[in-house]
Amino acid sequence: MDGPGNKVSILLLPLIIMFSYLLCDLVGRIFVYGYDTELPHDVVESALRKLFSSCGEITDLYIRRTEDTLCRRAIIYFMGEGAVDKALQLSGSDVGGGKAIVKPFPFPENLGCDIVVFVTGYDKSLSKIDIESALRNHFSSCGEISKVTIFEKSGAATAYITGEDADDKVRELRGSFMGGCKLLVRVISGGIYTTHKRRRFARS
Repeated sequence: MDGPGNKVSILLLPLIIMFSYLLCDLVGRIFVYGYDTELPHDVVESALRKLFSSCGEITDLYIRRTEDTLCRRAIIYFMGEGAVDKALQLSGSDVGGGKAIVKPFPFPENLGCDIVVFVTGYDKSLSKIDIESALRNHFSSCGEISKVTIFEKSGAATAYITGEDADDKVRELRGSFMGGCKLLVRVISGGIYTTHKRRRFARS
């Protein structure tokens, strides 16, 4: 029988997935300083988007507001080969009433190596033991699997995987078949994201 903790997890998982993205080799992010913090948020955001649009696809741009002004630092997420390098070359450009100061904001080196995977699509008629065994076998090439949790009512499972490039390896199993069933696979924790965390877990 599922306990209260499992019921909460089942309710939260779809929300987490909604704002999550799988690891992508082409994701990068930067810090930008130098704009006029007294200007309206929309004006500064528009100026930043215009300046950096040639670097790659801007997947998110976050400028936190204080009570009266904007914070002096913006965070921009990109998709695209060499996007961060291109953005760094624009440091010193005119933007938002000032001169842009661009600095790299790299992801931690071990990101993508210790992840939680959400899986659906398997044969729900199997016993929990058989499902867990099948999942452990299916994802064994991705790294060490420390825990598998089966949510019987929702037909979903989570797997905790640790290993080098685990996120990349799991991504390769999207749409793979297990026992004749096509799996839906999502990394819900520990992966690289293309949006700021306030879009995934909170509202600014």
